Amino acid sequence: MKVRYDKKADILHLKFSDAKPVDSDMVDDDVVVSFDDDGEVVSVEIWRAKELILPAFLEYLKEVREVVKR
Repeated sequence: MKVRYDKKADILHLKFSDAKPVDSDMVDDDVVVSFDDDGEVVSVEIWRAKELILPAFLEYLKEVREVVKR
């Protein structure tokens, strides 16, 4: 998997395969999923990533810290 973040555009791009995408679907206002010929996910693009991903990631880290403390 390759991860790329465009700071200026605030877009997180997750690439799962080197296959050529032939179709895409906007599954949310800010999430686009691309598929190959077999319908497998090639990539996911998340717009407004800082706003959408960072809060969830910080919450996850809090939960992990609580588990580790036990």
